[in-house]
Amino acid sequence: MRIFTGQYDRTIDAKNRIQLPSQLRAAIDPKKEGEGLYITLGEFRGTLSVYTERGFEERATRLETEFMPGPESRRFELQYYSLASHVEMDKQGRILLPDRLRQKAKLEESVFLVGQKYRIDVWNREAFDRSLGVDWEGEDWPDWQGFLRMRPAESD
Repeated sequence: MRIFTGQYDRTIDAKNRIQLPSQLRAAIDPKKEGEGLYITLGEFRGTLSVYTERGFEERATRLETEFMPGPESRRFELQYYSLASHVEMDKQGRILLPDRLRQKAKLEESVFLVGQKYRIDVWNREAFDRSLGVDWEGEDWPDWQGFLRMRPAESD
């Protein structure tokens, strides 16, 4: 699978469908990633996250909460997995956003689809611009040097 990147203006239609742009669809190999997609509440408040089938399965494997016993892990699993929905993409590249998830994320008609490495996030446009916190016209250019020069930790 290629990495999901970019931001794309989209509109949620009257049937709660949203079209994935061809650039994002091209990053999905159905033979390796599966035919469907999973939609969950996002990591950022007021967003939804879209995963390939394989990506969601890998995430579920990493989210093993059995080693974190207690009410928080049980509540997390109940919320996370009960709200996740499996959806299919139609021939036009549209997916249906479950109404319950859309309501919880308070998504309006106008949204951005944002590539987030192994997932696609759905943001309200204004919320996404605020979350960047960058004055592109002013002096507040982002300082990415530390991240761009980061190296993976060496294994022992």
